Amino acid sequence: MTKNNPLRQYLKAVLGFALLAMIYQPSLANDDTSDVVKTEYFQSVDGKVDPETFVGWSVFHNACVGCHGVGAVGSELAPDLTQSIDKMSPGRFRAKILHQISMSYSEGDRMAMQNAMMNEVLKQEKRNKGELINMPKWHYNPTVRQHVSNIYSYLKARSAGVIGPDKPGIIRE
Repeated sequence: MTKNNPLRQYLKAVLGFALLAMIYQPSLANDDTSDVVKTEYFQSVDGKVDPETFVGWSVFHNACVGCHGVGAVGSELAPDLTQSIDKMSPGRFRAKILHQISMSYSEGDRMAMQNAMMNEVLKQEKRNKGELINMPKWHYNPTVRQHVSNIYSYLKARSAGVIGPDKPGIIRE
């Protein structure tokens, strides 16, 4: 074979293209396009969640959705939990759910604090007239009490945006 041999030039071109394809194409062995999120509170794969987080969705859907809305995005009766859950530790969440309900405001946002306080006063007036209910203390509900950490996991997954407001699927191993 000589340097100008068409077969040799063809083989070089084919090998060059093959080398480029190997460099610039993702490996077929690593073609994992699934969206996996794993935290200390939940695991999500392609919009499905671990069984414990699914239990959290189920308990939330049965006990909390009436006030906090589908997907925990809030309503006229109760706040958006997908926003507030990120500022709350599991222990504080447990205490709020089982024992105490309190409002907290940042010092730096005075106008928002005033508006929130006014809204709370208006809600309290409605409660006093029987037009609005207080959030129940769930300490006496065995299902909620046993699954507070599952509800927390569900809310963390919602807050992270890995699942939507509808019923999530369960990861099957």
